[in-house]
Amino acid sequence: MRVQRLLLLVLLAAGPVRAHSVSNELALGLYQNSPATPQSAYVADQLTFRFELDDAWTLKLGGTYTYDGETPPAENEVFGTSSAQVLGVVGGLEFDASPRVNLYLDVSGSPSASQRFGTTLPAPNDGTPGTEIQVHNSSSSVGALLGASFIIGGTEFLETVIGGTVLDVSAGWTLMSTHQRLDAAVDPATGQPVSGSRFQTICKLFPNTRGCRKLRTLLQGGTDTINQFMLSAAVLQPLGSTTDLGLSASVYVYDQDPLSASFFTNLAPQLTSLGGGFPLAPQRWSISPMLEQRIGSWSISPCYQFLQYVSDYGQAHVAGLRVSVKIGTAWTVWVAGSFQWDLLTDPNGTTLLTSGRVAVGFRAAF
Repeated sequence: MRVQRLLLLVLLAAGPVRAHSVSNELALGLYQNSPATPQSAYVADQLTFRFELDDAWTLKLGGTYTYDGETPPAENEVFGTSSAQVLGVVGGLEFDASPRVNLYLDVSGSPSASQRFGTTLPAPNDGTPGTEIQVHNSSSSVGALLGASFIIGGTEFLETVIGGTVLDVSAGWTLMSTHQRLDAAVDPATGQPVSGSRFQTICKLFPNTRGCRKLRTLLQGGTDTINQFMLSAAVLQPLGSTTDLGLSASVYVYDQDPLSASFFTNLAPQLTSLGGGFPLAPQRWSISPMLEQRIGSWSISPCYQFLQYVSDYGQAHVAGLRVSVKIGTAWTVWVAGSFQWDLLTDPNGTTLLTSGRVAVGFRAAF
């Protein structure tokens, strides 16, 4: 969340720090599971290095690895979802323009990651049933984030601002590319899966049959892209010397409907990762209040986040808690957890999905 960045800025400005730091967080995510909506766990690890180049410039390098487990088919369906491994990398620069102004730029990317999942190809009319198919999906992304943090008020002492309100504003862009092709389909006559290669052979011999005309585009495969633009703002207000109150909000805009952006199936799960993590669908906007209370070397931070998804797809509520402790002058360790309620809307009504996440991490200066 954006407020966590503000807390880091406050902590770094609160006293003398070493020139460099490394942080790592390991997270486990669990979803509600049932025969009708089977889900799998995911594991993610995020590693970040920060190098102070001089008094004004800081270099950030990091990466995230996510493993999504395999999901069995839903009840009365043939195809499930394969496991997936997703790698993301980020590099950034921060510039302290003055004791009160910090500018930053992050550039991120994720190389192509593959996953197979089942979906239903809608029928051309209400008189015939849809066709269950298995799709091979390969997705990649690139993005950039530009922002600035300002300290308003407070007292300057030896080029350090003590107290004051921290305001952060940023703008981001992400380009997501996905390539999809048909891997298999269920034969309506037998109810058994037929491989995409066999369909290709049959359709070369009999290209004008109804089934081949229906699956022609899927057999050829195709690529689609979508641009996501994000505007975000956050404020952190100290309340005394041991309490901070924060609020952050973000708005997302897309160059086309992200729920129908792909050429024959939706792109929604691919805008965050291959199904692993929050949110469960592309966001339209979000808002998050938080509180941090410091008690000696300990820090307790409860938070809440509301997410509104695009195209009336639904919304989500997230409640979380983070507890950290400073060990000496160089180490900080923490444990965090969150619980999420997703209310997803479709033509059949509203579905409630619950999920949770636990994480442990550390930050060390050197």
